[in-house]
Amino acid sequence: MATTTGYEALATPRFELIPIRGMLDAAGHLPVGSVINVTCSPKHGLERTLDAAQALAGLGHRPIPHIAARLVRDQAHLDRLLDQLAQAGMNEVFVVGGDAAKPAGDFDGAAPLLERMANAPQRPSIIGLPAYPEGHAIISDDALATALAAKREFGDYLVTQICFDPARIRTWLGEIAAGGTHLPVYIGLPGVMDPKQLLSISLRIGIGTSLRVLRRNQGMTDQMLGGAYVPDALVKNLLPLFEVTGEVPLAGFHLNTFNLVPPLLSWQARMLDELTVTEAG
Repeated sequence: MATTTGYEALATPRFELIPIRGMLDAAGHLPVGSVINVTCSPKHGLERTLDAAQALAGLGHRPIPHIAARLVRDQAHLDRLLDQLAQAGMNEVFVVGGDAAKPAGDFDGAAPLLERMANAPQRPSIIGLPAYPEGHAIISDDALATALAAKREFGDYLVTQICFDPARIRTWLGEIAAGGTHLPVYIGLPGVMDPKQLLSISLRIGIGTSLRVLRRNQGMTDQMLGGAYVPDALVKNLLPLFEVTGEVPLAGFHLNTFNLVPPLLSWQARMLDELTVTEAG
C-alpha cells in the first residue's frame, strides 16, 4: 500500500549530494532539516563521505552517508566507521557495493558487509539499499536479482537508480514483488541539468535504454527549460503510481541533484504549483 501521495513525495523528497568542493554551498539552499544522501566514490573514499555528512548535520540537515562495501578494508575498519557514525548521532546509512575496480579488503560486495553489520553493536537502525529497474552497467540481471534477495533481509527500503521510463519502473515493481521483495521504494529522479552532462552520466551508469525511450516517446526537446533538462513528464507519469495499492509501497522521491540545487528547487516549486492548480481544478 502506498505510504504517501504523489504531491507529498514531491514536496518532501530526499536529496542526494556529492562530497566535493561547493557541496556545503549547495546544501545551504536546501530547507533546514532536509534528508540528504551523501555519495561515496573510490576517488575520495569513505572518510570524505563521513566528514561531509557530519558537516551537513552541523547545518541542521539529516545526512545519510553512503557506505561502499568495496572500500571497507576489514572488520576493524568497519567497526571504526560504525563507531564514528554512532558518535555523530547518525543512525541511518545507505549501503552500496561501490565502484572500486578492486576491493580494498574483505568485502567484494554489499551482502557480506551487511551480514557483518547485522551483528555489530553499533549497527545503524535504518539501512537503505540501491535498486536497478533498468539493470546495471556491468552486473547481469540475474546477478542483481540474486544480490537483492541476499540483501533485503538487512535493509529497510530501496532507492532506485535513475530511470527515464515510467513503464519500466512500473514493471520492475511487479517483478521484485513477485520475487519476494516488498521493501518500501524511493524512486530516484534526475535533477535539472545540462542535457549533455545528463547524457554522459546516463551512458556511464548504463541507463541508455530508458534515455532512448525519453528521446523517442517524450522528446528530449520537450523536456528542456532554458536549455536544461527538467523531469516534468517523468514525474507526471510516475505520480499515479503513488495512488495505486500494490505489494511494494512507494515511500517518496529521491532527487539526484548533482549539487545543482537552486535550479532543482525552482523546478520543484513550479511543479508543486502546477499540481496544486490541477488538484484545485
